Amino acid sequence: KYPAKPFSDDMFLRFARCSPGKKKFDKDASWKVMKKFDHRYLALTAEKLEKQLLTQTLFPVPELKTSDGFDVFYMRPSRYFPNETSTEEIIDNLAYCMQTMCEKEKAAAEGIGFIAYMNDWKMANFSIGYCYQFMLMLQGRIPVRVRHFLIVNPPGWFDQIWTIMKGMLAPDFRQKVHMIPEAKLGEFLASGFEELLPDDMATGKADIAKMTEDFIKFRKSIE
Repeated sequence: KYPAKPFSDDMFLRFARCSPGKKKFDKDASWKVMKKFDHRYLALTAEKLEKQLLTQTLFPVPELKTSDGFDVFYMRPSRYFPNETSTEEIIDNLAYCMQTMCEKEKAAAEGIGFIAYMNDWKMANFSIGYCYQFMLMLQGRIPVRVRHFLIVNPPGWFDQIWTIMKGMLAPDFRQKVHMIPEAKLGEFLASGFEELLPDDMATGKADIAKMTEDFIKFRKSIE
């Protein structure tokens, strides 16, 4: 049987293309995602999420691409505090950004990249429940394929967190995770990335406030 609430043809195609695992168009994997999909994500808008987006915690980076041509979204995990912002809010932020990125054909068909910039990150920015829900989203809870997950400048004690995270990731997804110092970004991002990265990174030169404000303004204009 089809889900109780129908999807558009574009969404059916995305579910098929983005079936979790190594291969696209796995009908059983696609069906599992379809059955669990929260239709609420399709109703998210920049207006509803504006307050959260303005925290500059998580957003797409215009024109930034991985070395193999995938668009990239960015997160500054040190700006998220589980005791101040609900898990639902940050997951909605994630779902919204990933889905807006998939309005481009390549992102919808092939996938996207993700940078988590870990400077200033502490245990106060972490909870197991939030981490679990976040990892589910990256691995196909919504129909988007994440091709690269770059954890940049993880603290020296991050191995403790990685032990927890690793158990939440499928073996094939673990291979997409790279824990690197900021100096090695050039091995994963397309030439000229410094001009495009947000300026809250040591190597970034793009105005992060303008970047997020422009994103919100553009999304409001088309929604």
